[in-house]
Amino acid sequence: MKKYLSIAIAALFLSGCASIVRDSYQSVPVQADMDNVDIEITNSQGALVYKGQAPTTVMLKTSKSGYFSPEKYTLKASKPGYGTRYQSIDWHVSNWYIFGNLVFGGLLGWFVVDPLTGDMYYLDEVASVNLLNK
Repeated sequence: MKKYLSIAIAALFLSGCASIVRDSYQSVPVQADMDNVDIEITNSQGALVYKGQAPTTVMLKTSKSGYFSPEKYTLKASKPGYGTRYQSIDWHVSNWYIFGNLVFGGLLGWFVVDPLTGDMYYLDEVASVNLLNK
């Protein structure tokens, strides 16, 4: 019994809070002000990560590989006769990372686990683009 309790305590203190409650991928709905809008999503390195039509939902990685490396995406939306618009999909720091590590992860969560896994970040809840108004 002591062995299992020790494992549970070690898991609790060797993990970051955001890593406990979040995943390094996030589902992001993509909306437009009309149907069948062609979209392309590129990451911060310019690599195409999604091509399709809105409305849709895409799974995006919240961080790049590396320490304290959030990911940022650019949404390109176009439709014949309406032009092309660009919209950023930005990252934010999770409150689980900020406040949850006070209770669960401690310094290891703040400076090691969550920054390495990228689970401390989340992306905009919805990516919206408007082709009708300039």
